[in-house]
Amino acid sequence: MKVTYVCDRCGALIGVINLTEEELIQLDMDPLTVDLREDIIKSTETGGLFVYSLCDGCVETMEIHEGEWRYRKAPDLH
Repeated sequence: MKVTYVCDRCGALIGVINLTEEELIQLDMDPLTVDLREDIIKSTETGGLFVYSLCDGCVETMEIHEGEWRYRKAPDLH
C-alpha cells in the first residue's frame, strides 16, 4: 500500500513509502483517537493513504513552548 506523507501546514511532500499490510499494522496508529485519525489519515481512491504531518521546515518555524522542546527533534527520528 502506498503511504504518502504531506505537510498539513505548507502542503509539501514529506515522503512516500510502500508498505505491506503487515508493515502498516506495525505502524500502530490505533492509539490515535477516532477524530484525530480522521483528521490526519485520508484514504485514496486507489487504496493508498495520505498521512498529514508537519515537515521539518514548518516545525522549525513554529513557536514551541519550552516544555515541548524535547519533542522537537527526537534523535531517533532524525
